Amino acid sequence: MAPVGKMGRIMTFMEHSPRILQDRIRALGLPELVALIAVDGGATVHPELWYRAEAVGDPAWSIVRVSGRDDLTPLWACDTTTAFACDDGTFLEWDAEEDAPWRTFPDFEGLVRSLLTDLYEDEESEASRQAIARAMLPGRSTDRALEPEDR
Repeated sequence: MAPVGKMGRIMTFMEHSPRILQDRIRALGLPELVALIAVDGGATVHPELWYRAEAVGDPAWSIVRVSGRDDLTPLWACDTTTAFACDDGTFLEWDAEEDAPWRTFPDFEGLVRSLLTDLYEDEESEASRQAIARAMLPGRSTDRALEPEDR
């Protein structure tokens, strides 16, 4: 029998359909566009997200399978690194080439700030970063998320 996660979902790693993934993201209370990014890729939301927020693919599911953590919900990917939501309300960035997450965030805003910092380092326009911040954090202040991290 497949393991059952904290949210009561049955985890079978070969059946991650787009609908199941989107339902998992919605159950976590994240913005609808995160569910769209996970399945269709960030370019469907904003052109500057074409690389930094790719659709969820095998590297993400490999991390879930190898780590044995059924509390992870992949949100988007960038090459071998995946952004995850955890059932406890925290968020992670985890590179498939590593044994453990390399960054942990206490909230979704922190994860968005990391994404926006990547876009800042990619020299994307401030207007694009602001539009992405507003879309990912609807109805919330985006000031903190737009402040690039010190890396």
